[in-house]
Amino acid sequence: MIAVRSDDMYVMNPPRFDRIEDVTMLTCLHEPAVLYNLKDRYSSWVIYTYSGVFCATVNPYKWLPVYNPEVVLACQSKKCQVVPPHIISISDNTYQFMLNVENPVQGRL
Repeated sequence: MIAVRSDDMYVMNPPRFDRIEDVTMLTCLHEPAVLYNLKDRYSSWVIYTYSGVFCATVNPYKWLPVYNPEVVLACQSKKCQVVPPHIISISDNTYQFMLNVENPVQGRL
């Protein structure tokens, strides 16, 4: 038996939140829950996870087919909320915003 202080225990999220694409959607948002979600997604080779407007990446230290032409086409010109988390989606959304901003100088700052 292991003795654990109550300060070191955290509430678990329901199983329906396992491998969730955006960690801000977790019902119990704390560091162990975020790390568990990242580890769980990484174990399935899903290396990108949203945290609100940010995209967290866990480096797999191996080649994964996440940048092939099919993935690029699937992510291009789509809102980040429509496609699974991916750096190409983030960069394309940023680029599209810069093209559509009314004041081009502010869009490039």
